[in-house]
Formats: sequence, structure tokens, C-alpha cells
Amino acid sequence: MSEEQRPKKGKKAPRPGAAKPKDEKLAAAKVPAPPREVAPEVPAGTSAGTKLGALLGLVAAMVLAVLVNVVAARHYKRFDFTKGGLYTLSPATEQTLHALGEPIRVDVLLPSGDPLALSIRHLLEAYRSETSRLEVHFTDPDRHAAEFVAVQRKYDERVVDGRVVTDAAIIVARGDRVQFITPRDLVEVEDENDVRARPRLEQALTAAIRAVVSTDRPKICFTTGHDEKSTETGGSGLAPLRERLEKNGHEVVTVDTREKADDKEKARAPFAGCRVVVVAGPGQRFSEAETKKLEGFVEQGGNVLVAASPVPDEGDQKYLDLGLDPLLDRFGIALSRDFVFETDPRLRAVRGYGETFLPIAKPHPITEGLIRAEQSGLGAVMTVASSLQKTGKGAAVVSPLLETSEDAFGMIDFFTWAKNPSDPAPNDVDHKGPLTVAFAAEQPARPGAERGARLVAIGSASPMMGENWQSDELRGTAIFVESAIAWLASAPVPLDIPNKPTFTAGLRMSEDSLASIFRYVVVFIPLASVLTGIAVHLRRRATERRGTRKEKERASE
Repeated sequence: MSEEQRPKKGKKAPRPGAAKPKDEKLAAAKVPAPPREVAPEVPAGTSAGTKLGALLGLVAAMVLAVLVNVVAARHYKRFDFTKGGLYTLSPATEQTLHALGEPIRVDVLLPSGDPLALSIRHLLEAYRSETSRLEVHFTDPDRHAAEFVAVQRKYDERVVDGRVVTDAAIIVARGDRVQFITPRDLVEVEDENDVRARPRLEQALTAAIRAVVSTDRPKICFTTGHDEKSTETGGSGLAPLRERLEKNGHEVVTVDTREKADDKEKARAPFAGCRVVVVAGPGQRFSEAETKKLEGFVEQGGNVLVAASPVPDEGDQKYLDLGLDPLLDRFGIALSRDFVFETDPRLRAVRGYGETFLPIAKPHPITEGLIRAEQSGLGAVMTVASSLQKTGKGAAVVSPLLETSEDAFGMIDFFTWAKNPSDPAPNDVDHKGPLTVAFAAEQPARPGAERGARLVAIGSASPMMGENWQSDELRGTAIFVESAIAWLASAPVPLDIPNKPTFTAGLRMSEDSLASIFRYVVVFIPLASVLTGIAVHLRRRATERRGTRKEKERASE
């Protein structure tokens, strides 16, 4: 082999049969070079500006957190997400708490395991958010027996409304005035078989606070002896109204106006000490002497509530004259001898001929609560009513309280229609609507008196029935009656606290159990989820780093 045919050193001989490029440099340029691996850039260290910015952001966040806490402390707001707003206070409770002038002490004597203990704690927190004059102390009889005995001994000799301290679950005290709240006051059991109960925590607590704050105990006298509604019977009587008045700080008594030979002094002044006299649904006539006694009571500045339905006479030929016309006439009011039918389908009951209806409330201090209740669909309900009229006599200021619609009418000849009842229609002699079925009147003040005598006249006894305090659908009627009595007595408006929804009582959990559940649900479970997420993230990063390292090693080879 010649020297020219021998391949030069450092160059490989071409393979047999391969085409030899004309220009070796051009061939080399056409062959792409393998990609070069570029080492990742290492970020430079954090600059001083970045560190300073992070520090300033941290300080700003801390200052913002402090400011938010200060604003939250000055503008405290609680949010109630419970069903039915169990811990949302009513306007009546807020008004009572805002008016507190002296500190009120509340001792809760319930074990921590009692189902009511936690609810009472949350409710009292809502109370304390409205006033700083409430001193609340919780004493667990199971854990602090000595403290529990000390609290009981402090009130050991007290008897309040037939209750002693051993009956109390909560004690509300202001100075020497004390009220005992029993467990039965806090929960109303509706169905013992299904263990369904309705909480009445707010009603009991606010009523007790009002009782220890108020020193006035108005005396409300109900007349008897004329077939009036009884204060001892339930749905068809006045017992629920009596209990309601007593819980709101009133003294309720009954007065028989008929003269008795063995008690002449009482017979001459049967209404001595009464703030309000209530004539509720009389079925017999008041004698002239008895009406004179009522008139004498009014002359002395007394106040009267008359709720009288139309009463047939013995022969069912006409309505009975109840003998109360002279009393009503003093206030410029007359009781019509008619029977009211409401024909407006929006106001009358579905059943019947319109004798049960929803009267329209007119603006007056008595109807303020009723008008608010009407906005929630709870108006007053009236059944079997007569209309009332202004006579224009006397100097009393007369204001309508409840009226019918323009489509209503007062039937004069009711007994002829009742022999063959059909859809009622007015005739020429009937009273045309709108008709007034309740009036309020006030006479001018006597010398030295703050105000004059007052009268509320209702053309039906149905608003006084006990069922109005036993049914949620009739709460508007109860509000109207209670407000009327409060206006007559110049007393605070009774509590209007809507009933809370019922619940099924079964599971008993202590506060420690609830706190343990809270820790697991709010702390432990979310923390475990976060730690699991961190572990997965670290695992993925480690896997990615190992993969990157292996690729680098293969590339270097």
C-alpha cells in the first residue's frame, strides 16, 4: 500500500461502498451536534430588600390583626346559625337588658353534663353582649359541692311563688329580690312519648330579670258573678291569661260585685286597690248597683277592660242588655246590638259564614306589637263579635283599635237569619262596614293625676280565651290583649318572645364531650390532613430529585 493510499493519522478510513464527500468541512456542518446539557442556574441569595419587605409585611399583618381585634371588641357581634334562632334575643329581651340600672346576679346550678347547661351558657353569653350589668356564675353541684351548698344556704329561707332554692336550676337576684327558675320553666315538654320539647330559656330568664327589677306589682281584678269566663279553666277560660299576667309581675284576683250581707265594707268598695278591672265575656246582666260601682271606680281614675260578645236572651229573640251601657257611655262608646259578618275572603275564615275573621289593626300604642306580629302573618283573630260606635258624648279621647273591611256588615235581625242560615247578605237596616270592633278611650286627667281614667272596649270575648296563649297561630291575639292591659295599667308591655321550634331530646352530651368533639373535628382531623399533604409533597419532591439526578448521570456518560 502506497503512502498516499494509507489513511492519515487521526482520521478514520471510509467504509467500503460509502460515498466520499467532496468537501469534508461541508459534510461535517451537515451533521447536527449532540445537544449540550446546561446546568441549572443556582438562584442568588435573598436580597436585603426582599428580607426587609417580608419583615415589613409581617409587622403590617400583626398591626392589622391587633386593629381587627380592637374593632371587634368595641363592636361585638354574635351570629346565630341554630335552627329557629335559639340564641337570637327578642326585642323585648334587648329592651329589658338595656334598661338595667343595677347589677343582676345569675347563679346557674346545673351539672356540666346536663343538656341544658351548654344552651344556658350560650344564651347568657348573648345576654352579656347586650349589657355589662349581668354577673353570671356557674356552679357545678358534682364538681364543686361546697360552693353549691353555700349558694343554697344563702337563699335557704326564701320562698318565692311557692318555690324554694332546692327547686331552682337558676337563681336571679338583685339585692333582696330573688326569683327561682326551675327546670320545668326552661323546657316545655309537648309529647312525652316522642320526648319532644320546646325550649323556653329566654322567656324564663327575661321574666325573672324583670321580676327582680320591677318593684311595681299592678293588681288586675276580674269580675265574677255574671257567667264571666273563669280564671281557673284553660282553653275556654282565662287561666292562661292569668298565668301570663302573674309571670309578668301582676297580681291577679277575682271580685264578685254582688253585695254580701256579711261583708258590707267590701261590698261598698269591691275594687279597692285594683289598677285594672276586667269584665271578660259576661253572660248575665249587671245590675244597676253593680254598674254604679264600676262607674265609681272610673271616677277615681280606675281603668276598665270590657270584652263582651253578643249574648242571646232566654227566648232567642234579641240580644241581652248587659247593663254596661252607662259605663261605656262615660267614654263616648256604645255597644251595637248586631252580629258582625266579614265577607272579604282575605280576612274571613275558610269555614263558617264569616263570623270568624281577622280585624285590621289601627295605629295606637296598644296595637304596636300587633302590627309587628301582622308583618309575620300573626294577626288578631275574632269570633262572634258585635260592632262598637262612637257616641260623641263626654270629653274622652276615643281611638279605634280594630276594624273590619268595607265588605263586612253588622246583621241586626240575626235570630231570623239563624232559623234558616245561608250565605249572609246585608240589607238596608244592617250596619255597613268598615265596622269598629275595639276602641280605646282616655278621659282628661283629674287634678293632681298624671292621666285620666282609661277604657278598652272589645265587641267580643274571644280574644280573652286561653287558647290564644296556647297556640302559636293565635299569638297575635294574645299580644293585643296583653298590650291592652299594659296600657290600662301604665305598665311595661309584657314579654313578646316567639316560641322556639321543638326538638327531640335524646342524646345527652356534656360540655367536656362537646369540647372533645370540637378538638377532633376542628383541630385533629384538619391537622392530620395537612400533615398528610405535606408528606405527599415531600415524597414527590424527593422522587423528582432522584429522577433528575439519574438523567444527569446518563447524560454525562
